[in-house]
Amino acid sequence: MSAIVRCGLGTIGLVLLSATVVGAQSPGLSSQAPAAQKPPPGSQSGKPDARELANQVNNPAAPVTLVQFRNLLFPSVEGTDGVTNAFEIQPVLPIGPFASFRYLQLIKITLPFPSLPSPVSAAGVGDLQVFDLFVFKSSWGQWGLGPALVFPTASDDPLGAGKWQAGPAVALMYTRIKNLTAGAVLQNPMSFAGNSDRPGVNALIITPTLTYNLEDGWFAGLSDYDWEFDWKHGGDATFPLGVQVGRVFHVGHQAFAASIEAGGAVAKPSTLPSPGWIIGFEFAPIFKGHFK
Repeated sequence: MSAIVRCGLGTIGLVLLSATVVGAQSPGLSSQAPAAQKPPPGSQSGKPDARELANQVNNPAAPVTLVQFRNLLFPSVEGTDGVTNAFEIQPVLPIGPFASFRYLQLIKITLPFPSLPSPVSAAGVGDLQVFDLFVFKSSWGQWGLGPALVFPTASDDPLGAGKWQAGPAVALMYTRIKNLTAGAVLQNPMSFAGNSDRPGVNALIITPTLTYNLEDGWFAGLSDYDWEFDWKHGGDATFPLGVQVGRVFHVGHQAFAASIEAGGAVAKPSTLPSPGWIIGFEFAPIFKGHFK
């Protein structure tokens, strides 16, 4: 299933940066868009087939309306005294196509609520993130293009970058192999205004997708932790990797998706502390239809 970066988008980067700020006493980691797929066939009970619905939910380029609640837990970030937590609310809103505009548009909003332990001791609202993709079908799957935006809404300095940011967003999804989705969403927000005392932001954020959808709505694959390349620091890479297992299911006629993921950072800049284990939980009610 389906982002605060090191000075921008990416919860993992923010967590590592905050620990560095404390240790060094110096300034200081989301998803999903659509392919015009046919609605899943109904089962005998009148509900969508769980496996087909899982194929759509796990495709960041599929026209599925949902609200995802995601929690990333960092039990032992080096240099901190306590558990670091990042809770995110992520509505995904497909729009169209219309007779006058025959392409699907997908909007994903991420509102993070990070909590950083001692010695930072800060909790509240992070920077609001939005990407808006126009999605196109291809013989091999789908691709999308649009803007990525970050707004400096953080309630405390350690919780955000303090910068207005904008840049391109691209989605590439390969779906030719039945029940397998592989690809990525790429965003590169760059700061253009904001607090002049805060460092500028220019980072490539890659959210990978590699998921196989099993019978009865079960799915397994790569965790969708953000990979970051910080151009302001010579392309320094933060590369968390993990696995994810989940299921799409129904309660009555309401569909839900739930998953758990776990992993760690296999690569990071030497100047940043180790994040230790990264444990994620995701839960999303899935809604029928969308505005078109």
